[in-house]
Amino acid sequence: MERSNPTKLKRLADLARIVRKLKEQGKKIVHCHGVFDLIHPGHIRHFSQAKKYGDILVVTITADAFVNKGPGRPVFKEDLRAEVLSSIEYVDYVTIVNSGSAILAINKIKPDFYVKGPDYKKRKVNPYVPQKLKSEEEAVSKWGGNLVFTEDVIFSSSQLINENLYVYPPATKMYLDNLKSKYSADFIINQLTGLRNLKILVIGDAIIDEYHYCLPTGKSSKEPVMVHQYIADETFIGGTLATANHLSALSDKVTLLTLLGKKRSYERFIKTKLKPTVVPIFFYQGNISTIIKRRYVDFYTKQKLFQLAFIKENFLSDKIERRIVRFLTREIGKYDLVIVNDFGHGLMSRKIIATICKSARFLCLNVQANSANYGFNVIVKYPRADFVCIDTQEIRLATHDQFGELPPLIKKIYTVMNCKMLIVTKGQEGSICYQKKRGFHEVPALTDRIVDRVGAGDALFAVTSPCVYSGLEDEITSFVGNIAGALQVQVVGNSKQIELIDLVRFITRLLK
Repeated sequence: MERSNPTKLKRLADLARIVRKLKEQGKKIVHCHGVFDLIHPGHIRHFSQAKKYGDILVVTITADAFVNKGPGRPVFKEDLRAEVLSSIEYVDYVTIVNSGSAILAINKIKPDFYVKGPDYKKRKVNPYVPQKLKSEEEAVSKWGGNLVFTEDVIFSSSQLINENLYVYPPATKMYLDNLKSKYSADFIINQLTGLRNLKILVIGDAIIDEYHYCLPTGKSSKEPVMVHQYIADETFIGGTLATANHLSALSDKVTLLTLLGKKRSYERFIKTKLKPTVVPIFFYQGNISTIIKRRYVDFYTKQKLFQLAFIKENFLSDKIERRIVRFLTREIGKYDLVIVNDFGHGLMSRKIIATICKSARFLCLNVQANSANYGFNVIVKYPRADFVCIDTQEIRLATHDQFGELPPLIKKIYTVMNCKMLIVTKGQEGSICYQKKRGFHEVPALTDRIVDRVGAGDALFAVTSPCVYSGLEDEITSFVGNIAGALQVQVVGNSKQIELIDLVRFITRLLK
């Protein structure tokens, strides 16, 4: 080790120009990539061996915003990680990459050798889990480079951090230690990849989420109004559209039934954003727009300032209702499970609810309270469900109990719905799961990095539903559900849906 060397720290664009000139001089470029959260002897040996493949060793690190390794990660911020790497004598240049993989850096650097550690060479391959290393190898080969592996004793940064650095609250660490004593990461991952052939029907409201970013400029000189400057905007698919995409991480056979407005349907936009394996079935209501929720957000803090909802309540016509009921009567029995995301915006009429509850082979239910339906859209408007997933406020509304302890309320709804499992989400306090045979099981929140809470409950509901249907242990189901929620709160709205590779990575890091 030597003292940190600021001259080694470069922006990716600048590094690409430096490397290009070095190649013109006949230098061989070696590239290593990773998070490098905790530097240990294995890393030093890795860099020493990697340097032997060429003349210049470039190390790229994943930026903080793209590290999905569990609560408290990364332990060390990107600038500090880069500074530490720059002090290693074998390393010639260091740069931070704003991406979740090395491909962006590979395409800029075009290395002669891309070097990974021995653990990657020995890693078990699950055919259903996307292999990031394979994509990286293809990127290296495209520029005439080679993927090679170092050979040495394997050290795991994640294991060292989990065991020696207290990045989790004591209760969370105790929970994870207990889970590790029962299940391996590979076991849980194999359970999830076994869900690929489930036939799933998702039903519920389609929502278009708009985020308008702005900055406050001050009070209007003529009126008592705070003026904001427009900066940018983004549009995402939300509601049941997002739920269907989340489900595609676990199943290749997802069908989506929802309602769009004829006046402004957003159909083309929706189809471009839905995952290729999701089969959409759209019904159209005349003279209305598809539901839009427009949020005005502070550009820097990401704090929501104001929201406009473009919703025409109770708009489902008798004609459309009859068509949906006919479709469900004819087709619903073909699906292993039916997942209902009821946002209370008019699609789930009494006749449609009755048809679903009568004919669904396995019914997973999420009924949400929001500003448009508060106190009216409650879980007990459905006569039955096999799995129920709602939040704390929603179960209190359903039981008309504002201050009572949660366990008795959960048991009450569990009995009324005659379900097999019930999960209540509790925000930053995690979730609580109940089954009659197993009793209560609590899972802590698995991240402390929150960008936006929108869609977190939907992600948890989507991922847990096929797990409950398939009879996975409640401990596994609730653990995976909280991981999905943790992943979702780390992005803005529904800008990114749950991917299997993200679940796998999160599970692996937490259980090392």
